[in-house]
Amino acid sequence: MKILLIDDEPDIRKSLSKFLGKLGHQVTCSGDAEKGLALFHSRTVDVVITDIRMPKMDGLELLRRLKDVERSLVDVIIITGHGDLDSAINALKLGAFDYLQKPVNVKELALTLQRLETYKTLLNNYTSLKMDFTQRLEVKSQALRNEAEQLRRAYMQEVGLDEFRVHSDAMRRVVSLSEKYSQDPSLPVLIQGESGTGKELVARYTHYYSKTDPLSPFVAINCAAISPQLFEGEFFGHEPGAYTGATTKGAIGKLEAAEGGTVFLDEIGEMPLELQVKLLRIIEEKKFFRLGSVKEIPVKVRFICATNKDLRLEIEEGRFRTDLFYRINICNIAVPSLRERQEDILPLAQRFATRACVRKGKTFGGFAPSAVKRLESHPWPGNVRQLKNVMERLALLGPSERVGGEDLPFEPVSHRELKTDSVQEPILGQSEFQLPDDALDLELVNNQIIARALEKNQGNITKTAQYLGISRRVLQGRIKKMTDL
Repeated sequence: MKILLIDDEPDIRKSLSKFLGKLGHQVTCSGDAEKGLALFHSRTVDVVITDIRMPKMDGLELLRRLKDVERSLVDVIIITGHGDLDSAINALKLGAFDYLQKPVNVKELALTLQRLETYKTLLNNYTSLKMDFTQRLEVKSQALRNEAEQLRRAYMQEVGLDEFRVHSDAMRRVVSLSEKYSQDPSLPVLIQGESGTGKELVARYTHYYSKTDPLSPFVAINCAAISPQLFEGEFFGHEPGAYTGATTKGAIGKLEAAEGGTVFLDEIGEMPLELQVKLLRIIEEKKFFRLGSVKEIPVKVRFICATNKDLRLEIEEGRFRTDLFYRINICNIAVPSLRERQEDILPLAQRFATRACVRKGKTFGGFAPSAVKRLESHPWPGNVRQLKNVMERLALLGPSERVGGEDLPFEPVSHRELKTDSVQEPILGQSEFQLPDDALDLELVNNQIIARALEKNQGNITKTAQYLGISRRVLQGRIKKMTDL
């Protein structure tokens, strides 16, 4: 080993240096601690043997400075007199390997160095094994992480959440509410928002985020897609021969199939009034009858409802029950339109375009600034669903290189949509307006003004409402009316 011997007594330095040399060690000597510290910094040293009592800097201070050196792995053996036992103990507390009393017994010194060599060998072996273990663990962990990520993606795709992405504060608030509501499956959840905003994805997230059984069923029912005559059979199930066309063996309904999970009632605003009464009873009592049966069946399900209608307006028009509305509206989530969360537009467009191009064997080259500007300024009346459809067409019809604004394949617009060119453009801000010779369609002109104002404010509902001098709610109603035409 390479040893640095520090002692202010020349005879001790000479005798110990000679002995250590005979043992095969390389020895460098110093008469005081400061010079010894300088030697330590200038060469490689495995062991420092130092006296405690020395002028200028004592052995304990030297030990502190040696241990403060970054990445210092040097071991220190202290030489102490008979009256310095307390100092020796302090040295051990500061990290010294061992201490020897004066006069130094060379056999004891040899045994101490031998123990130190054994300790260093064991330490090196331990460090090597630890490093090898850490590397192997990291490799295995990375493999498991990759496998877990693949399983997560497959699971998310299986449950219909692979396209659920959050980039805006508005959607983060939606996700936060969804996570909170998921914790109590006994409370119904009402999700409201325009068509195409992703209400079903929010419903699935609410279901699968809960800490209940992750394999519990999620049963979706589109209230607008099933005729009232068939709805009860689909929803409640039936006994054998319960009605004309019923199976001879009977069948369970979707409500019973969702036991322990979630029933998602999409377009709840389309449910006939006579069925709303039965749904209200099920939500309140958690019991139902199959068609043709007199046996009441208990059911434990979470109800999540969604609608793109204003249910309060439906109540005023007599098309929706007040008691059912307040029963399903305990937990409410309002999903904002794509126009109201512009931060989501570009990331979603990039994701949809990339995935569509991969399916068609193409490479997506990204969006040029002109395309980004056009994407973010478009009002997107069809919301996320419309954005996805546009990206699908882009992958089929668009260029393989970078996409410009003129390459975006938006749907052809008609006079009934947000933008229309069939009416001569009025000149605003003047004392006289340029009017057409034939009849003026005032509703059409209003629609055009709103569309232009939305475009001018890059689809921002709040700014557009302020610009037009109307309330945000009124503007949203106008936009919905325009897109429903």
